[in-house]
Amino acid sequence: MHRRSLALVALLLALAVPMSASQFIELPFDQVAREARYVVRGTVVDSWSAWDDSREVIYTYATVRVTRYFGETTGPDVLMVRNVGGTVDGYTQEAVGFPVIRRGEQAVFFLSGDDSALEIHAYSQGKFLVRQRDGVEVLVADPVKQGDARLDRGPRFNISTNAIDANASAITLDEFAAMVDDARAGLTPGRSVLRQQN
Repeated sequence: MHRRSLALVALLLALAVPMSASQFIELPFDQVAREARYVVRGTVVDSWSAWDDSREVIYTYATVRVTRYFGETTGPDVLMVRNVGGTVDGYTQEAVGFPVIRRGEQAVFFLSGDDSALEIHAYSQGKFLVRQRDGVEVLVADPVKQGDARLDRGPRFNISTNAIDANASAITLDEFAAMVDDARAGLTPGRSVLRQQN
């Protein structure tokens, strides 16, 4: 499979995206929650990749069926999310460190942009996986990021069984909802939040 360099894309993104939105700067949870247009829990029902109009950048598009909005906002029942990276026509582009969107996964997303071009806000800080732990839904950081295979960093959980490390940091959806509400109200969250795992 051919790989196409993202050096130009990375440069364009660095110029086009404000520094506060960069994945390379870890942002406080309250800032991420305040800056996101939507904070949603949903299921990825479909995903596909396509070139942009100039055939320079590959994007992965995902249809997300929303089951819950956080932070006193509401929106459509189905959202279209776009993320840099993917495979089309035998070419793969990876934006190293960016989140991966997988069909069938249940996740919480922080989303920015307008409804026609929503993107994951704050990159890997803007996505958490929904998992079951002792019969309760919890959120865990998604350990799989673009470029992990090239960097010889495999996933830290079994994707096929959705098993997670028993020691992985997790919070319940109710704790998360309270943190988002506090952040959007201008209050500093009272407990430490999930930190993205490298």
